[in-house]
Amino acid sequence: VCYRRNGHNEMDEPMFTQPLMYKQIRKQKPVLQKYAELLISQGVVNQPEYEEEIAKYDKICEEAHARSKDEKILHIKHWLDSPWPGFFTLDGQPRSMSCPSTGLNEEDLTHIGQVASSVPVEDFTIHGGLSRILKTRGELVKQRTVDWALAEYMAFGSLLKEGIHIRLSGQDVERGTF
Repeated sequence: VCYRRNGHNEMDEPMFTQPLMYKQIRKQKPVLQKYAELLISQGVVNQPEYEEEIAKYDKICEEAHARSKDEKILHIKHWLDSPWPGFFTLDGQPRSMSCPSTGLNEEDLTHIGQVASSVPVEDFTIHGGLSRILKTRGELVKQRTVDWALAEYMAFGSLLKEGIHIRLSGQDVERGTF
């Protein structure tokens, strides 16, 4: 049996859509803790050895994070393990191709953002956590900035505004995340 202890990103709170299941999950010890306790009880490792391995891994992550701050330019060739033949130049740039303008004016984006940060009906009591998310989203709109979730919402909203129907599918749609 496997499960996701947390949501799929920083904005996802699975307690909104599956509260009973996630109450049970929160009661569980993390898998790493369970496994470490088992190995320690069997004498495979001791507590200091376990803590040393955790510290080694944390150090690897911290060093990688520190190195990432030195990256100023991201090249597409670093992210594709097998670039499509003939699609990119040697320096990782796409070969010439037409690309229609897809920009929106700020007024439309602001409107979509305001809709995304409001409760759809009056006299409706929403979950406190969701209320905080909507408030934060509204503040982002006022500050003229976006996070990933708001950017997705604005993209969907702009398509709907143009009369393009949208159908999302997948695990997170099924449980009501999107």
